[in-house]
Amino acid sequence: MRGLGPKIPGTALVLGLAGLIPFVWGVLAVQTGAFALVAQPRVAVLAYGLMIFCFMAGSLWGFAAKGDWDMAYILAVTPVLAFIALVAFGVPVNFVLLIGFLALLPLDWLFQREGLAPGWWLKLRIGLTAVVVACLIALVRV
Repeated sequence: MRGLGPKIPGTALVLGLAGLIPFVWGVLAVQTGAFALVAQPRVAVLAYGLMIFCFMAGSLWGFAAKGDWDMAYILAVTPVLAFIALVAFGVPVNFVLLIGFLALLPLDWLFQREGLAPGWWLKLRIGLTAVVVACLIALVRV
């Protein structure tokens, strides 16, 4: 994550990596039965994933506030509205989160391209999203 381009601030990197712990814990708890600190670790991870998804989408609102681009506000609220709509139509939460985290990346890229997100933002997001997506795939019931 520290390759080419602007350096990811150390605190952002550490906190981002720490944010992966519940996802990795959930996979271990669901797949092995070990470390199950709650009755339903899969539900706990999906709830945590929803909070993180909303946090990441909310970051876009902060970026939109930096610029003079009305469409940025619409793009910033679209991920959460799409999540609500898909779940309301019965699409499983795990699948919607998986698609949602992947769908945030093009928006992150767009906001960075417009100069509204920091130059290191996408580099951090790609790495974290890869782990989150892998964990959400591992949580799918077979």
